[in-house]
Amino acid sequence: MKFMVCYDSSKEAKKTLELAREHAKVWGATLEVINSIMRDLSLKRSFIEKKEQALVYEINEFLGGSGISYKAELLIDTLHPAEQMVQYAEKEEIDQIFIGIEKKSKVGKLIFGSTAQHMILTAPCPVVTVK
Repeated sequence: MKFMVCYDSSKEAKKTLELAREHAKVWGATLEVINSIMRDLSLKRSFIEKKEQALVYEINEFLGGSGISYKAELLIDTLHPAEQMVQYAEKEEIDQIFIGIEKKSKVGKLIFGSTAQHMILTAPCPVVTVK
């Protein structure tokens, strides 16, 4: 089994990773911890490298020594992060997705949209939300 964790270093994402770790132990699943950003011409290579290194370091600190098979990956594309992660889940044949959610105002949803909502509605597998 393969579980995907949508991860952005937020408090919600850390709680989500905790829950996914526990589920992975029970089910013997591999965790694929994914962060995603939109490609932008102003993004410097050094920024991307630092972001990727920080992700790998954080995940190694949290999951290293847990006995769980895992990998951490930073996705970079012109697509919205939710679309990138749904495509990744399809391509990698993910069995379950874990994503943290937080309350947003109506205006916030209107302006920024909801990555979690898009994932819940379009993912090719079950999605577990953590608040």
